[in-house]
Amino acid sequence: MARKGLSILLSALVALVLACGGGSAKPAATQPAAAAFPQTFQESDGQTLTLRAQPQRIVSLSADATEIFCAVGAGAQLVAVDRYANCPLGSSAKPELDAYKPSLEAIAAYRPDLVFVSVNSSDVVQNLRQLNIPVLYVQVPNDLDGVLDRIRLLARASGHAAEGDKLAQQLQAQMEQVKQKLASVTAGPRVYHELDTTYFSAAPSSFVGDFYTFLKAQNIAAGASTPYPQLSAEVIVQRNPQVIVLADEAAGITPQDVKSRPGWNAIDAVKNDRICVVDPDIVSRPGPRIIDALNTLAKCLYPDRFQ
Repeated sequence: MARKGLSILLSALVALVLACGGGSAKPAATQPAAAAFPQTFQESDGQTLTLRAQPQRIVSLSADATEIFCAVGAGAQLVAVDRYANCPLGSSAKPELDAYKPSLEAIAAYRPDLVFVSVNSSDVVQNLRQLNIPVLYVQVPNDLDGVLDRIRLLARASGHAAEGDKLAQQLQAQMEQVKQKLASVTAGPRVYHELDTTYFSAAPSSFVGDFYTFLKAQNIAAGASTPYPQLSAEVIVQRNPQVIVLADEAAGITPQDVKSRPGWNAIDAVKNDRICVVDPDIVSRPGPRIIDALNTLAKCLYPDRFQ
């Protein structure tokens, strides 16, 4: 199946911006983990959801959420998932749904006792509530700490709080190892993260952009008014990134394509052959593979420190 990490990310962010006026909501997911039910959750639209018993039939309309549910041991509770991630990852073991053109009839047919939604496409959240189907609506986080909170939240919602805490702690420890390798770095290289061929990028206020903040890189999209701004070729050349990260695999863009762009031969990253191609599914999903993304980007930025 063709990778759709970029389109998922951008679609989610469009919905997020429309709902929140440009900001990314960070759910209140830092409550102490508990295995017992009932459990109450704050949702991104200000509503609350109370689950009175552990859900046994979960529909996940979010690729990253599916990965989290699987990672914390809730895979057997999933009865249907978004078509861009299955459980186990890379399989087609679970029936697949289209989260961006959701069918209420198809969702309801699985008799879910919990539906997780991160993008409110076609007012699916309100429509599910009208059908009295429990829906937990939490938008994508805007930083790495929010990802750890998201893991704890979904683990708690599925009745696997202890497993979620353990996974979050493991990821935190691995992130700390990366941080220690950069302890002596005061200012990392200038970096341009390309999301698509029209020069959308990731500002520091975004989940993807927070990778670069963590890695002490100088993000050339800093100062943008939106989390995922569209830059121009002229601005990119002017800001002269020392590293270019290509996360637009679906478009088939290669380092050679970048080198052939008019005027880009003046960019340090092009002159020094520092163009990295990364898997958008890894770097664009706020889930358990954030440490893979962090290590991948660290190798791009600091090849001498990360082998």
